Amino acid sequence: MRHADMAEQDDPGDMSAADALRFLTPDLRDFLADLYGAPVSIAQAAVQLLPFGSRSALLSTGLATADGSGSGPAGETGLRLTTLGLEVIAEAAMPAEPEEVDRLTSLAESIVAEHNSCR
Repeated sequence: MRHADMAEQDDPGDMSAADALRFLTPDLRDFLADLYGAPVSIAQAAVQLLPFGSRSALLSTGLATADGSGSGPAGETGLRLTTLGLEVIAEAAMPAEPEEVDRLTSLAESIVAEHNSCR
């Protein structure tokens, strides 16, 4: 099943790296950002260690393709990062725009102020 926003896309290949990041959990984005600068072979190996849900997210967004027949000892299929996947790794590693940091800081401050006013 695809995410509702993805239904608007004809093909995950039509997505930009910035668009694809929206479909990933913060933990998965952080994991991918940590792979920035690593050799592709290391990044390919690292994504094999992800849990099922994260692997599914990579497949469903077109960041990876299934590589192999699933004939491993546990019936697993390897993942191969696509060009989009490598672009997302680079995008995830980019620092947030100052405006976004300011917006999130303001949002956090208002949540804390609201929480403190309820005490």
